[in-house]
Amino acid sequence: MTEAEKAAEQINTALAALKTDLGNAASKEDFNAINKTLSEFIEKHKDFDHETLKTELADISEQLGAIKEKFMGNNPSNKTLKEVVSSWITEKHNDIKATFKGGGFVELEIDKAVATMTTASAAPVGTPPDYFYQQFAPAPNVNLRQDSIMSRVTTLETSLASYPYTETVPKDGDYTFLAEAGTKPQIDFKIETRFANPVKLAAWIKLTEEAVTDIVGLQSIATDFLFKKHNRKKAKGILNGDGVSPNPRGATTYGRAFSAGALANTVTAPNIMDVINAAVTDIFTTHNYEDEMNYMPNIAMVNPVDFFVNFVAAKDGFGHPLYPTAGLFNMVVIGGVMIVPDEDITVGKVFVADLTKYNVTNYVPYSVRIGWVNDDFIKNQFVILGESRFHAFVKRLDEQAFIYDDIATIKTAIEAS
Repeated sequence: MTEAEKAAEQINTALAALKTDLGNAASKEDFNAINKTLSEFIEKHKDFDHETLKTELADISEQLGAIKEKFMGNNPSNKTLKEVVSSWITEKHNDIKATFKGGGFVELEIDKAVATMTTASAAPVGTPPDYFYQQFAPAPNVNLRQDSIMSRVTTLETSLASYPYTETVPKDGDYTFLAEAGTKPQIDFKIETRFANPVKLAAWIKLTEEAVTDIVGLQSIATDFLFKKHNRKKAKGILNGDGVSPNPRGATTYGRAFSAGALANTVTAPNIMDVINAAVTDIFTTHNYEDEMNYMPNIAMVNPVDFFVNFVAAKDGFGHPLYPTAGLFNMVVIGGVMIVPDEDITVGKVFVADLTKYNVTNYVPYSVRIGWVNDDFIKNQFVILGESRFHAFVKRLDEQAFIYDDIATIKTAIEAS
Protein backbone atom coordinates (compact mmCIF):
# COMPACT_ATOMS: atom_id res chain seq x y z
CA MET A 1 0.00 0.00 0.00
CA THR A 2 1.39 3.40 -0.98
CA GLU A 3 1.77 6.31 1.43
CA ALA A 4 -1.09 8.15 -0.34
CA GLU A 5 -3.36 5.11 0.02
CA LYS A 6 -2.47 4.83 3.72
CA ALA A 7 -3.27 8.50 4.24
CA ALA A 8 -6.59 8.14 2.44
CA GLU A 9 -7.48 5.10 4.57
CA GLN A 10 -6.69 6.99 7.78
CA ILE A 11 -8.81 9.94 6.65
CA ASN A 12 -11.74 7.65 5.80
CA THR A 13 -11.48 5.99 9.23
CA ALA A 14 -11.46 9.38 10.98
CA LEU A 15 -14.44 10.59 8.92
CA ALA A 16 -16.39 7.45 9.79
CA ALA A 17 -15.68 8.00 13.49
CA LEU A 18 -16.83 11.62 13.23
CA LYS A 19 -20.09 10.57 11.56
CA THR A 20 -20.67 7.94 14.27
CA ASP A 21 -20.14 10.56 16.98
CA LEU A 22 -22.57 12.88 15.18
CA GLY A 23 -25.23 10.19 15.16
CA ASN A 24 -24.78 9.52 18.88
CA ALA A 25 -24.62 13.16 20.02
CA ALA A 26 -27.00 13.73 22.91
CA SER A 27 -25.83 16.82 24.79
CA LYS A 28 -24.07 20.17 24.69
CA GLU A 29 -20.91 18.43 25.91
CA ASP A 30 -21.06 16.04 22.94
CA PHE A 31 -21.26 19.05 20.63
CA ASN A 32 -18.19 20.67 22.19
CA ALA A 33 -16.22 17.41 21.94
CA ILE A 34 -17.15 16.80 18.29
CA ASN A 35 -16.45 20.43 17.41
CA LYS A 36 -12.96 20.15 18.95
CA THR A 37 -12.27 16.86 17.13
CA LEU A 38 -13.40 18.36 13.82
CA SER A 39 -11.16 21.42 14.28
CA GLU A 40 -8.15 19.19 15.00
CA PHE A 41 -8.98 17.00 11.99
CA ILE A 42 -9.21 20.00 9.61
CA GLU A 43 -5.92 21.42 10.91
CA LYS A 44 -4.17 18.07 10.50
CA HIS A 45 -5.40 17.49 6.95
CA LYS A 46 -5.57 21.07 5.67
CA ASP A 47 -2.99 20.30 2.96
CA PHE A 48 -4.80 17.19 1.72
CA ASP A 49 -6.50 18.44 -1.47
CA HIS A 50 -9.30 16.02 -2.33
CA GLU A 51 -12.85 16.82 -3.52
CA THR A 52 -14.43 13.88 -1.66
CA LEU A 53 -12.87 15.09 1.59
CA LYS A 54 -14.20 18.61 1.01
CA THR A 55 -17.69 17.27 0.36
CA GLU A 56 -17.65 15.04 3.43
CA LEU A 57 -16.43 17.92 5.64
CA ALA A 58 -19.19 20.18 4.30
CA ASP A 59 -21.81 17.56 5.18
CA ILE A 60 -20.33 17.06 8.65
CA SER A 61 -20.22 20.82 9.26
CA GLU A 62 -23.89 21.09 8.27
CA GLN A 63 -24.85 18.28 10.66
CA LEU A 64 -22.75 19.92 13.37
CA GLY A 65 -24.66 23.14 12.84
CA ALA A 66 -27.92 21.28 13.37
CA ILE A 67 -26.57 19.81 16.62
CA LYS A 68 -25.51 23.27 17.78
CA GLU A 69 -29.01 24.58 17.04
CA LYS A 70 -30.53 21.67 18.98
CA PHE A 71 -28.38 21.83 22.09
CA MET A 72 -27.12 25.41 22.25
CA GLY A 73 -29.89 27.47 20.62
CA ASN A 74 -29.48 30.01 17.81
CA ASN A 75 -27.87 32.73 19.92
CA PRO A 76 -24.13 32.81 19.12
CA SER A 77 -23.37 35.04 22.07
CA ASN A 78 -25.39 32.95 24.55
CA LYS A 79 -26.58 36.19 26.17
CA THR A 80 -29.99 36.38 27.75
CA LEU A 81 -32.40 39.12 26.78
CA LYS A 82 -31.86 40.70 30.21
CA GLU A 83 -28.12 40.96 29.54
CA VAL A 84 -28.65 42.34 26.04
CA VAL A 85 -31.23 44.92 27.16
CA SER A 86 -29.05 45.94 30.12
CA SER A 87 -26.04 46.44 27.84
CA TRP A 88 -28.15 48.34 25.34
CA ILE A 89 -29.65 50.66 27.98
CA THR A 90 -26.17 51.42 29.35
CA GLU A 91 -24.84 52.19 25.88
CA LYS A 92 -27.83 54.36 24.96
CA HIS A 93 -28.12 56.09 28.36
CA ASN A 94 -27.85 59.64 27.02
CA ASP A 95 -30.15 58.92 24.05
CA ILE A 96 -32.78 57.45 26.38
CA LYS A 97 -32.62 60.55 28.63
CA ALA A 98 -33.13 62.69 25.55
CA THR A 99 -36.23 60.75 24.47
CA PHE A 100 -37.88 61.34 27.85
CA LYS A 101 -37.26 65.08 27.51
CA GLY A 102 -38.08 65.53 23.83
CA GLY A 103 -40.09 62.39 22.96
CA GLY A 104 -39.32 59.82 20.26
CA PHE A 105 -37.63 56.45 20.51
CA VAL A 106 -34.25 54.76 20.42
CA GLU A 107 -33.73 52.63 17.30
CA LEU A 108 -31.76 49.37 17.20
CA GLU A 109 -31.11 47.54 13.92
CA ILE A 110 -31.58 43.80 14.51
CA ASP A 111 -29.30 41.51 12.51
CA LYS A 112 -29.86 38.28 14.45
CA ALA A 113 -32.59 37.49 16.92
CA VAL A 114 -31.57 37.09 20.56
CA ALA A 115 -33.27 34.30 22.45
CA THR A 116 -33.51 33.74 26.20
CA MET A 117 -32.74 30.07 26.87
CA THR A 118 -33.84 28.75 30.31
CA THR A 119 -34.66 25.28 31.68
CA ALA A 120 -36.37 23.98 34.80
CA SER A 121 -34.63 21.11 36.56
CA ALA A 122 -37.03 20.48 39.43
CA ALA A 123 -40.76 19.94 39.86
CA PRO A 124 -42.63 23.19 40.58
CA VAL A 125 -44.03 23.96 44.03
CA GLY A 126 -47.68 24.95 43.89
CA THR A 127 -49.57 25.77 40.72
CA PRO A 128 -47.23 26.43 37.77
CA PRO A 129 -47.80 29.53 35.60
CA ASP A 130 -49.61 29.14 32.28
CA TYR A 131 -46.37 29.28 30.31
CA PHE A 132 -44.40 26.90 32.57
CA TYR A 133 -44.43 23.88 30.28
CA GLN A 134 -43.09 25.91 27.36
CA GLN A 135 -39.76 25.84 29.17
CA PHE A 136 -39.43 22.11 28.46
CA ALA A 137 -40.14 22.29 24.72
CA PRO A 138 -38.23 23.95 21.87
CA ALA A 139 -39.49 27.38 20.92
CA PRO A 140 -42.03 26.94 18.10
CA ASN A 141 -41.37 28.26 14.62
CA VAL A 142 -43.75 30.71 12.99
CA ASN A 143 -45.12 28.77 10.02
CA LEU A 144 -46.44 31.11 7.35
CA ARG A 145 -46.98 30.39 3.67
CA GLN A 146 -44.16 31.18 1.29
CA ASP A 147 -44.80 33.57 -1.57
CA SER A 148 -44.65 32.56 -5.24
CA ILE A 149 -43.76 35.84 -6.89
CA MET A 150 -41.13 37.89 -5.02
CA SER A 151 -38.23 36.05 -6.64
CA ARG A 152 -39.72 36.69 -10.09
CA VAL A 153 -40.40 40.43 -9.99
CA THR A 154 -37.77 43.04 -10.83
CA THR A 155 -36.16 44.48 -7.68
CA LEU A 156 -34.59 47.96 -7.83
CA GLU A 157 -32.55 50.09 -5.44
CA THR A 158 -33.43 53.78 -5.06
CA SER A 159 -33.11 56.69 -2.65
CA LEU A 160 -35.86 58.71 -4.38
CA ALA A 161 -39.19 59.14 -2.61
CA SER A 162 -41.00 59.66 -5.93
CA TYR A 163 -39.55 57.14 -8.38
CA PRO A 164 -39.58 58.45 -12.00
CA TYR A 165 -39.64 56.30 -15.11
CA THR A 166 -39.92 57.14 -18.79
CA GLU A 167 -41.42 55.41 -21.81
CA THR A 168 -40.67 56.19 -25.43
CA VAL A 169 -43.55 55.75 -27.88
CA PRO A 170 -43.56 56.12 -31.69
CA LYS A 171 -45.92 58.96 -32.63
CA ASP A 172 -46.49 59.82 -36.30
CA GLY A 173 -45.05 58.71 -39.62
CA ASP A 174 -43.06 55.63 -40.65
CA TYR A 175 -40.40 54.47 -43.04
CA THR A 176 -41.55 53.88 -46.61
CA PHE A 177 -40.10 52.43 -49.80
CA LEU A 178 -39.48 55.17 -52.38
CA ALA A 179 -39.22 55.49 -56.12
CA GLU A 180 -36.36 57.49 -57.56
CA ALA A 181 -36.56 61.17 -56.52
CA GLY A 182 -39.43 60.34 -54.14
CA THR A 183 -40.04 62.50 -51.06
CA LYS A 184 -38.75 60.96 -47.86
CA PRO A 185 -41.29 60.79 -45.00
CA GLN A 186 -40.83 62.34 -41.57
CA ILE A 187 -41.29 60.33 -38.40
CA ASP A 188 -41.31 61.32 -34.72
CA PHE A 189 -41.82 59.93 -31.23
CA LYS A 190 -42.81 61.12 -27.76
CA ILE A 191 -41.33 60.56 -24.32
CA GLU A 192 -43.68 60.19 -21.35
CA THR A 193 -42.42 60.47 -17.77
CA ARG A 194 -44.44 59.10 -14.87
CA PHE A 195 -43.83 58.73 -11.14
CA ALA A 196 -44.38 55.96 -8.60
CA ASN A 197 -44.87 56.82 -4.93
CA PRO A 198 -43.75 54.57 -2.06
CA VAL A 199 -46.01 52.59 0.25
CA LYS A 200 -45.32 51.87 3.91
CA LEU A 201 -45.71 48.49 5.61
CA ALA A 202 -45.44 48.31 9.41
CA ALA A 203 -46.60 46.47 12.55
CA TRP A 204 -45.48 46.23 16.18
CA ILE A 205 -45.66 43.89 19.16
CA LYS A 206 -45.58 44.93 22.82
CA LEU A 207 -43.84 42.61 25.30
CA THR A 208 -43.00 42.74 28.99
CA GLU A 209 -39.47 42.09 30.18
CA GLU A 210 -40.82 39.43 32.57
CA ALA A 211 -42.53 37.53 29.75
CA VAL A 212 -39.40 37.59 27.61
CA THR A 213 -37.28 36.42 30.54
CA ASP A 214 -39.67 33.66 31.65
CA ILE A 215 -40.83 32.25 28.31
CA VAL A 216 -38.02 30.64 26.37
CA GLY A 217 -37.18 32.45 23.14
CA LEU A 218 -40.20 34.78 23.27
CA GLN A 219 -38.36 37.77 21.83
CA SER A 220 -36.88 35.60 19.08
CA ILE A 221 -40.35 34.26 18.27
CA ALA A 222 -41.81 37.78 18.26
CA THR A 223 -39.07 39.15 16.00
CA ASP A 224 -39.28 36.17 13.65
CA PHE A 225 -43.08 36.52 13.58
CA LEU A 226 -42.84 40.22 12.70
CA PHE A 227 -40.37 39.55 9.88
CA LYS A 228 -42.32 36.67 8.35
CA LYS A 229 -45.64 38.51 8.64
CA HIS A 230 -44.03 41.51 6.94
CA ASN A 231 -42.81 39.43 4.02
CA ARG A 232 -46.14 37.62 3.73
CA LYS A 233 -48.16 40.86 3.71
CA LYS A 234 -45.76 42.43 1.20
CA ALA A 235 -46.10 39.48 -1.17
CA LYS A 236 -49.90 39.52 -0.87
CA GLY A 237 -49.97 43.25 -1.59
CA ILE A 238 -47.73 42.89 -4.62
CA LEU A 239 -49.91 40.07 -5.95
CA ASN A 240 -53.43 41.25 -5.02
CA GLY A 241 -53.24 44.83 -3.68
CA ASP A 242 -56.22 46.94 -4.80
CA GLY A 243 -54.15 50.06 -5.50
CA VAL A 244 -56.37 52.26 -3.31
CA SER A 245 -54.07 54.47 -1.20
CA PRO A 246 -52.18 53.52 0.91
CA ASN A 247 -52.25 50.01 -0.63
CA PRO A 248 -49.99 48.99 -3.53
CA ARG A 249 -51.55 48.02 -6.84
CA GLY A 250 -51.01 44.29 -7.18
CA ALA A 251 -50.09 42.30 -10.27
CA THR A 252 -53.56 40.72 -10.55
CA THR A 253 -55.13 44.19 -10.29
CA TYR A 254 -53.00 45.27 -13.24
CA GLY A 255 -54.25 42.14 -15.02
CA ARG A 256 -56.62 42.76 -17.91
CA ALA A 257 -59.35 40.52 -19.28
CA PHE A 258 -58.51 37.92 -21.91
CA SER A 259 -59.17 39.03 -25.50
CA ALA A 260 -59.74 36.07 -27.83
CA GLY A 261 -59.31 37.92 -31.12
CA ALA A 262 -58.27 35.47 -33.82
CA LEU A 263 -58.29 32.66 -31.22
CA ALA A 264 -62.09 32.76 -30.87
CA ASN A 265 -63.86 29.43 -31.59
CA THR A 266 -60.65 27.67 -32.65
CA VAL A 267 -60.14 24.83 -30.12
CA THR A 268 -62.11 21.60 -29.83
CA ALA A 269 -62.78 20.54 -26.22
CA PRO A 270 -60.20 22.95 -24.71
CA ASN A 271 -58.42 21.94 -21.48
CA ILE A 272 -56.46 23.97 -18.93
CA MET A 273 -53.28 24.06 -21.04
CA ASP A 274 -55.30 25.45 -23.97
CA VAL A 275 -56.59 28.15 -21.61
CA ILE A 276 -53.09 29.06 -20.39
CA ASN A 277 -51.55 28.96 -23.86
CA ALA A 278 -54.37 31.12 -25.21
CA ALA A 279 -53.59 33.74 -22.54
CA VAL A 280 -49.87 33.49 -23.36
CA THR A 281 -50.66 34.00 -27.05
CA ASP A 282 -52.91 36.98 -26.28
CA ILE A 283 -50.09 38.66 -24.33
CA PHE A 284 -47.52 37.81 -27.01
CA THR A 285 -49.60 39.26 -29.86
CA THR A 286 -51.03 42.35 -28.11
CA HIS A 287 -49.09 45.57 -28.73
CA ASN A 288 -49.28 49.21 -27.65
CA TYR A 289 -48.01 50.36 -31.03
CA GLU A 290 -46.91 48.86 -34.34
CA ASP A 291 -43.70 46.82 -34.30
CA GLU A 292 -43.49 46.77 -30.48
CA MET A 293 -41.40 43.94 -29.04
CA ASN A 294 -43.45 40.91 -27.93
CA TYR A 295 -44.13 40.29 -24.25
CA MET A 296 -43.14 36.79 -23.06
CA PRO A 297 -45.12 35.52 -20.03
CA ASN A 298 -42.97 33.63 -17.50
CA ILE A 299 -45.62 32.37 -15.08
CA ALA A 300 -49.18 31.10 -14.84
CA MET A 301 -50.85 30.88 -11.41
CA VAL A 302 -54.04 29.08 -10.36
CA ASN A 303 -55.65 28.17 -7.07
CA PRO A 304 -54.48 24.78 -5.63
CA VAL A 305 -58.01 23.39 -6.12
CA ASP A 306 -57.87 24.18 -9.84
CA PHE A 307 -54.31 22.84 -9.99
CA PHE A 308 -55.42 19.52 -8.53
CA VAL A 309 -58.50 19.19 -10.74
CA ASN A 310 -56.86 20.27 -13.99
CA PHE A 311 -53.32 18.88 -13.61
CA VAL A 312 -52.79 16.34 -10.83
CA ALA A 313 -56.10 14.48 -11.33
CA ALA A 314 -56.36 14.94 -15.11
CA LYS A 315 -56.24 11.60 -17.02
CA ASP A 316 -56.26 10.49 -20.63
CA GLY A 317 -58.74 8.06 -22.20
CA PHE A 318 -56.85 5.09 -20.73
CA GLY A 319 -56.87 6.40 -17.16
CA HIS A 320 -53.20 7.45 -17.23
CA PRO A 321 -52.11 10.80 -15.75
CA LEU A 322 -52.36 13.47 -18.44
CA TYR A 323 -49.56 15.48 -16.78
CA PRO A 324 -47.34 12.93 -14.98
CA THR A 325 -44.82 15.57 -13.90
CA ALA A 326 -47.48 17.52 -11.98
CA GLY A 327 -46.94 16.60 -8.33
CA LEU A 328 -49.56 17.54 -5.78
CA PHE A 329 -49.29 21.29 -5.11
CA ASN A 330 -45.84 21.57 -6.67
CA MET A 331 -45.13 23.91 -9.53
CA VAL A 332 -44.81 22.28 -12.94
CA VAL A 333 -43.26 23.44 -16.22
CA ILE A 334 -45.21 22.45 -19.32
CA GLY A 335 -44.36 23.74 -22.76
CA GLY A 336 -41.93 26.26 -21.28
CA VAL A 337 -44.59 27.83 -19.02
CA MET A 338 -44.15 27.64 -15.23
CA ILE A 339 -47.53 26.84 -13.64
CA VAL A 340 -47.76 27.55 -9.91
CA PRO A 341 -50.56 26.70 -7.43
CA ASP A 342 -51.17 29.57 -5.02
CA GLU A 343 -53.98 30.07 -2.49
CA ASP A 344 -53.89 33.83 -3.09
CA ILE A 345 -55.40 33.22 -6.54
CA THR A 346 -59.21 32.99 -6.45
CA VAL A 347 -60.70 29.58 -7.27
CA GLY A 348 -61.73 29.51 -10.93
CA LYS A 349 -59.26 32.25 -11.93
CA VAL A 350 -56.00 32.11 -13.88
CA PHE A 351 -53.22 34.70 -13.72
CA VAL A 352 -50.76 34.78 -16.63
CA ALA A 353 -48.01 37.40 -16.79
CA ASP A 354 -44.46 38.46 -17.43
CA LEU A 355 -43.61 39.25 -13.80
CA THR A 356 -40.28 40.84 -14.75
CA LYS A 357 -42.40 43.83 -15.79
CA TYR A 358 -43.51 44.32 -12.17
CA ASN A 359 -41.04 46.59 -10.35
CA VAL A 360 -40.37 46.65 -6.60
CA THR A 361 -37.85 49.02 -4.98
CA ASN A 362 -36.02 48.82 -1.67
CA TYR A 363 -36.57 52.50 -0.84
CA VAL A 364 -36.38 51.98 2.94
CA PRO A 365 -35.33 48.35 3.62
CA TYR A 366 -36.97 46.32 6.37
CA SER A 367 -35.74 47.31 9.82
CA VAL A 368 -36.62 46.47 13.42
CA ARG A 369 -36.90 49.12 16.14
CA ILE A 370 -37.08 48.57 19.88
CA GLY A 371 -38.40 51.30 22.16
CA TRP A 372 -41.00 52.50 24.63
CA VAL A 373 -44.44 54.08 24.33
CA ASN A 374 -45.48 56.60 27.00
CA ASP A 375 -44.70 55.05 30.43
CA ASP A 376 -43.63 51.60 29.15
CA PHE A 377 -40.14 52.07 30.60
CA ILE A 378 -41.36 52.14 34.20
CA LYS A 379 -43.69 49.20 33.52
CA ASN A 380 -40.92 46.94 32.16
CA GLN A 381 -42.64 46.92 28.75
CA PHE A 382 -41.15 47.54 25.36
CA VAL A 383 -42.22 47.53 21.73
CA ILE A 384 -40.67 45.67 18.78
CA LEU A 385 -41.64 47.36 15.51
CA GLY A 386 -40.97 46.11 11.98
CA GLU A 387 -41.26 48.49 9.04
CA SER A 388 -40.29 49.06 5.41
CA ARG A 389 -41.15 51.39 2.53
CA PHE A 390 -41.05 50.43 -1.13
CA HIS A 391 -42.38 51.30 -4.56
CA ALA A 392 -44.49 48.72 -6.41
CA PHE A 393 -45.54 49.50 -9.96
CA VAL A 394 -45.84 48.41 -13.58
CA LYS A 395 -44.99 50.86 -16.35
CA ARG A 396 -48.02 51.99 -18.33
CA LEU A 397 -47.10 50.20 -21.56
CA ASP A 398 -46.11 47.00 -19.74
CA GLU A 399 -49.62 46.54 -18.34
CA GLN A 400 -50.37 44.57 -21.53
CA ALA A 401 -48.21 41.75 -20.10
CA PHE A 402 -50.73 40.86 -17.35
CA ILE A 403 -53.96 38.84 -17.69
CA TYR A 404 -56.27 37.84 -14.82
CA ASP A 405 -59.52 36.22 -15.91
CA ASP A 406 -61.86 33.29 -15.30
CA ILE A 407 -60.73 29.90 -16.58
CA ALA A 408 -64.29 29.19 -17.75
CA THR A 409 -64.49 32.53 -19.60
CA ILE A 410 -61.32 31.88 -21.57
CA LYS A 411 -62.32 28.28 -22.25
CA THR A 412 -65.70 29.42 -23.63
CA ALA A 413 -64.08 32.13 -25.78
CA ILE A 414 -61.70 29.72 -27.56
CA GLU A 415 -63.97 26.67 -27.76
CA ALA A 416 -65.05 25.72 -31.29
CA SER A 417 -68.81 25.90 -31.82
